[in-house]
Amino acid sequence: MRTYRNQDLIVYWKPENCIHVANCIHNLPSVFNKKNSPWIDINGAPPEEIIKLIDTCPSGALSYSLPEGSRVDPDLGKGPGSLHYRREAPQVEIRLLKNGPILIKGPSVLYDESGAQLKAGNSLSLCRCGYTKNPPLCDGSHNY
Repeated sequence: MRTYRNQDLIVYWKPENCIHVANCIHNLPSVFNKKNSPWIDINGAPPEEIIKLIDTCPSGALSYSLPEGSRVDPDLGKGPGSLHYRREAPQVEIRLLKNGPILIKGPSVLYDESGAQLKAGNSLSLCRCGYTKNPPLCDGSHNY
């Protein structure tokens, strides 16, 4: 997990969870820009805008937390993109993305045909295009 921080916000990126839908790049390019290094500029927009964008990340690869002393409204920092976000009752949500993977959100475990655990977590992405180099998980190959 990679971490980007300023006095008001900490952004976390788990590259292994990213399915390259590019919601972040298309909707907030002043912060998320693959042409820059590092590709996340946490000072590129107000923290409230970054939080709202991360709350829409379909794979859960992006998350955030508020550091002590943050000037951001603490209630805003409790959305689905928060590192500490928990649903009242654990539930699993399965969503098909147009021209993309199957997203499984919620506590889940994926096993292979022999019963060996492949991956466990709160966010899994399953390939539907067949181009992944890490079957059955999506690695974003559908975009290339």
